[in-house]
Amino acid sequence: MQKTPQAVKRAGIYARHSTDKQATSTTDQIARCQVYCASRGYIVTGIYTDEAISGRIRQRPGIQRLLLSAQENVFDVLVTEDLSRVSRKIGQMADTFDLLQYLGISIETVGNGTVSQVDVGLRGTMNALYLTDLADKTRRGMKAAVQRGSLPGGQTYGYRIVRKIGEDGELERGHREIVPEEAEVIRRIYQDYLAGETLSGICEVLNGLAIPSPGGKKWYPSTLIGTASRQSGILRNRLYVGEVVFNRQEWRTHPETGERMAMLRSEAEWITAPAPDLAIISQEVFDAVQVEIAARSRARNDVVRIRKQTKVECHAAEVAEIHRQWRERQEKALTNAMLFFSGRLHCGWSGKKMTALRKGKYSCRTPNCPVCSATMDEFLAPATLALYEISPQPILAHYTDPIYDEKRQAIEARINKAEDDTAQARKEISEMLSILGTGAKVAEIRSFLAEKEAAVRHHHMQRSVAVRDLRALSPTTGQAKAAVSTVHKLADRLKANFMDYQPNIKLRHCIEKVALSLSETGGYTATVEWDIPAVMKLSRTDKS
Repeated sequence: MQKTPQAVKRAGIYARHSTDKQATSTTDQIARCQVYCASRGYIVTGIYTDEAISGRIRQRPGIQRLLLSAQENVFDVLVTEDLSRVSRKIGQMADTFDLLQYLGISIETVGNGTVSQVDVGLRGTMNALYLTDLADKTRRGMKAAVQRGSLPGGQTYGYRIVRKIGEDGELERGHREIVPEEAEVIRRIYQDYLAGETLSGICEVLNGLAIPSPGGKKWYPSTLIGTASRQSGILRNRLYVGEVVFNRQEWRTHPETGERMAMLRSEAEWITAPAPDLAIISQEVFDAVQVEIAARSRARNDVVRIRKQTKVECHAAEVAEIHRQWRERQEKALTNAMLFFSGRLHCGWSGKKMTALRKGKYSCRTPNCPVCSATMDEFLAPATLALYEISPQPILAHYTDPIYDEKRQAIEARINKAEDDTAQARKEISEMLSILGTGAKVAEIRSFLAEKEAAVRHHHMQRSVAVRDLRALSPTTGQAKAAVSTVHKLADRLKANFMDYQPNIKLRHCIEKVALSLSETGGYTATVEWDIPAVMKLSRTDKS
């Protein structure tokens, strides 16, 4: 292309910085380029900038205006601080160089002068390697931070952020500690899920108890189960067993539009690091939950497949068969270690714990003990009958213990404080409205009112939770009878089938001890010591 001869070269200046943390970088680059142009006698006829935009993006407004000006013969030479300002992608850099060379425009940098084809290849390669190395350093830095006790990512349910000052006096970020109240909710979710509760049923109970979700609102099944591919959700989160998993996804930038998208990495690229101090759930419970999730997922997939392949008239029967098979899998999964007396069996003669000697036989290992060795066939029937001996009177008497008086007083103090805090917040709202009226539109005032209204809701929720806790420590006769009825119903199911999964698991959580003794006739008798709060909790949540 023939260019008009000119005595003085016209220069176009291009400057770019990647983040808003480099707010003055563009101005500094332009100033250096202007000094460079003045030293060579160039006249600056155009300045083009891209602020807070990555050099990997092709469609940058500033670079697009520069290319249009180049085609309109606005300048003869492009001046920039460094070739990386034009682009960090070798392909984009080469395309820009070829276009400007075709138009008869040279590129010059403040540090190295005129740019050649060799410079484009070398600098482009170095810039591309810089991006790759930067990403690799970031991942290594994250792994090192985790090994020092810091966690990547945002807030996780069950933990609170801890601010620490390091030995160098700088703030250390990423530290977490367990929130006891939320940890108890997590354990409850795992326990209920293993006991056979549905996700919707668990959410219904949590919402009914006014327990806030991780987002502060209602609980939904997706909060609990998450997604399998990302291993998200409370029931899949490995942090609860003291294992940090990161590098699960990467952000990729579209070269044309600059849009950033999160892309899931393969599990082989995930990075794990131990964090035993943050464990809330035991590894055994976590693994059992993963098995249960897989079993339920297969059952759901089976149902979906059947619905697609079968006719309407046989659909109901085949779905019932799927559920029957699922129940059989549950029964097959039940082992002796999961029976209602497992780990609770004690010898009534020696008082010692009885353990399995071999399949179906238990002993306290005390020499000359008349109770040992007992077989399951001998003591199972009397142990099951002992479940029916629970009555409302011992339950009510349990809560007359002085320790519960102290707990009730503490809860009543929580209720009074929540009521006082609510009244104070409402008073402040009323005073503000009486002064300004309800139509006040000043942003600060509206923010103040919104904050106080949120405080009222928070205090009301605290009061509701405290009232629920107080009622749990003051059961009525009717509630005690309902608890006894729940235990009897589960015992009925065991009489029909002592390997029934759910009643075994649920009752085992409520039993502290099953003591075996010999009767005068030589047969076995059994007595059950109950965990009364667990019995009452079972009565409130059981839907059998």
